[in-house]
Amino acid sequence: MVEKNNNNSDMQFKIESELFALVKSLTNLNNKYQKGIVNDNFFRKALKSAMNNFLKLSISIKENHFSLPDLLKTMNLSQEYDSVLDLINKVSTLNLSDNITPSKHHTFLELPSITSEITSSFITLMDALTLDGITKKEFIFNLFNELNHKLAKFPGLDDILYKVELVQQNAVKQIDHLPSDMNLKEKLIDDLYQLFKEFQNKLNLKP
Repeated sequence: MVEKNNNNSDMQFKIESELFALVKSLTNLNNKYQKGIVNDNFFRKALKSAMNNFLKLSISIKENHFSLPDLLKTMNLSQEYDSVLDLINKVSTLNLSDNITPSKHHTFLELPSITSEITSSFITLMDALTLDGITKKEFIFNLFNELNHKLAKFPGLDDILYKVELVQQNAVKQIDHLPSDMNLKEKLIDDLYQLFKEFQNKLNLKP
């Protein structure tokens, strides 16, 4: 038990250190950008790199069952974190649709292009399973493979990828019944939807 607690403390210290470094580096980066010390191209590249690091850190926080608000409160970093999150969302939304209003309530699901691709693959696959009279097995298999390929490209999603592969295996075993079995369709769609929500939750950096 002592060893487990020690390991937990070590992990918390590591996460806090990374979180502190990310917040401070982005704060300093923004200050330099506002003063004209760094140009727009460098600023955006550094911001994109920091954003990906935030995503990985958020996944680590969730997997180790820590509370981001508690960590920020302990570190007295809540206000600065919110400012950094506002900054990232404000800059990132410039490349999004005009009808999206910059807000710190947006999740990082909106930011890297691969996340929107994964979202699209989930939705396309679920929509395809609702179609009546599915006759081409390869069509469904290709959609599953496409989703798996995109999930594999994103760091920290191994558990979701594994679960999607299990859903795919279940679909393969019963593929001959899929066109006419509404219960089977609904079960597969529900399983995929739960994994889609899990994917969204993993990428939510809002405390």
